[in-house]
Amino acid sequence: MEKTDIFDKNLNSMRARFYEPLVKKLKKMKNTKKFEPFFDLYEPLNLNITELKTKEKMYAKPFEELKERIEEINKEKAKFPMLFFYGIGNGLLYKALLQNKNYKRIVVFEKEIELIFIALCLVDFSEDLYKARLCLVNSPQYDGARADFLFTSREINLLYRSYHLELNCSFYEKYKKDILHINSINKNTMISNSLKRGNDAKDALIGINHFIKHLPKMLTHASLEELIKKRKGKADTAIIVATGPSLDKQLPLLKKYAKKASIFCLDASYPILHEHGIKPDYVLTLERVVATSEFFDNDFGDFDKNVLFVALALTNPKTIEYLERNKREYILTPKTLPLAMDMDFKEYQSLTGMSVSHMAFLLATRLKHKNIIFIGQDLAFGKDDKGHSKNYSRGEEKSKQETNRLAKHTVKAYGGVGTVKTTEVWFLFKNIFEPMFERAKQNFNIYNATEGGARIEHTIEKPFKECCEELLGKDLKKPFVKIKPYKREHQNKLLLYAYKKIKTYQRRGENLAKECRRVSKQMTYFINPQSKQNAKNKPSLTSVYQNLDKIKNKLGTKKYAFLGEVLGPNLHHYESSLAPLYLQNVLSEADKQNKMVAWIYAHEAWVDEVHNLTLLQNGVFKAAIVPLRELLEKRKLI
Repeated sequence: MEKTDIFDKNLNSMRARFYEPLVKKLKKMKNTKKFEPFFDLYEPLNLNITELKTKEKMYAKPFEELKERIEEINKEKAKFPMLFFYGIGNGLLYKALLQNKNYKRIVVFEKEIELIFIALCLVDFSEDLYKARLCLVNSPQYDGARADFLFTSREINLLYRSYHLELNCSFYEKYKKDILHINSINKNTMISNSLKRGNDAKDALIGINHFIKHLPKMLTHASLEELIKKRKGKADTAIIVATGPSLDKQLPLLKKYAKKASIFCLDASYPILHEHGIKPDYVLTLERVVATSEFFDNDFGDFDKNVLFVALALTNPKTIEYLERNKREYILTPKTLPLAMDMDFKEYQSLTGMSVSHMAFLLATRLKHKNIIFIGQDLAFGKDDKGHSKNYSRGEEKSKQETNRLAKHTVKAYGGVGTVKTTEVWFLFKNIFEPMFERAKQNFNIYNATEGGARIEHTIEKPFKECCEELLGKDLKKPFVKIKPYKREHQNKLLLYAYKKIKTYQRRGENLAKECRRVSKQMTYFINPQSKQNAKNKPSLTSVYQNLDKIKNKLGTKKYAFLGEVLGPNLHHYESSLAPLYLQNVLSEADKQNKMVAWIYAHEAWVDEVHNLTLLQNGVFKAAIVPLRELLEKRKLI
């Protein structure tokens, strides 16, 4: 089959960066050699495709199978906003399903590029491709970065449990290996995305407590905005120093070239660099646990001069105590989390990262380094089964304890040959890096010069020696320019703004908790038939359902975004578990009533959770705001 005008129209609508590799592949095609469509002159929908080598037809009775498949999907998946299929077939199934506006997005995986070509030649998908209601994936090009794009969309966000890869037709049963590969990528992506949200409200509350307590320190120190303004573009190359087992062999070369690049050092790497006399420009830390603070429980004297310590504001208070005790220059910056984002300190730009390596990479991109080199970023065990570099400050035994208790599995090794052992945590970090790098490589050259450990896709694997020789020609003007805090008048304005914001959050939290208590009492009528409350005041099923819906809608508004951090982990997993009930199709009034009752029953614990966590966060606000209030009183602002 040769190209058609419809093909060109479809191709022109595939403008998203997601489609670049597929479009490039399709543009090279002029006709098909492996598959050929068979047209029925009397019934256009009776469109079949033949595999030329085997003479196998894709469908036994194309038109009848199409009608049956449409009816089956519309009956079983009427409420599903997102559908996943393996096999594009003749394309007609998706053209028909896209007429149903309930289906917000249909994702189709197809291994055979010729079949994608045929479908795009025969069926006009241009509008749906442009609006991303139809998403085509050539499975040989599919990886974690593309999966991350699909599974962070709002259509599937809370419905991971509904994921099922449907076959277009029985013809595709022979592609089992490819189907298993796709399902494996999707499963890992869903797990990673769920873990990114956290799974413990207690951890979230600890972070909120630290963040609020540290606001006076953050707002009276220099900001990330000032750092970027003063130092952006001052160096072409950044070297990010992690603490993997391969780091030790790279240190002599790092020492030789340290003056020719910006050195970004992870908290755990700092004592190692000090021991080797390698002064970094930046030391980064983000953990809220006290164990990480221990990396700074030391006094390196003059070595600390001109080193900027960049910490997330939710870091453990001990970290700040140690930094101040040793007169180290530091800045605090919010983490990209709901509460800090809602407070919206424009001058104090946020940073994020599941690990401090992610944070270092993002800072290096913000400072506009053209080349970013990773060393010591193994994300795997070394040959001697060590998880960290030699001279790791917590000691070899502690390192083994930290890593050996984690579940292990294997991943592709650096260089693409063989495999290495990793942990689930490192595997998660790798899965977060890959889509991050895939997006960033359009603007930055990202080198993995670790020369060991796990392969990280979307990086240029190159020996550290070659990176240094090719990219690091001359010494930089170091130390970099100093950054200063804002003037006292502007600090006062920010401190007062933060105080008023927290007070507003407390009032909103109290009001929401009252609303939850009221709806919880109403739900009791249906959950506990033995309720002693006055039967004549019994609310209607519809009103309780609607009141519950009001709370859910309220939590989805910007006004209540400040609760996302503490409610997010629990409620995301809770809402995900409700997906089968939410997606249940309603065919009659009786079905509707039964579903409403089941929905109310299922939300009994949900309402209690919202109520309790909201009050817990208010309790944290009340205690953590004290240092801020005391500073405002000292400055006579309240």
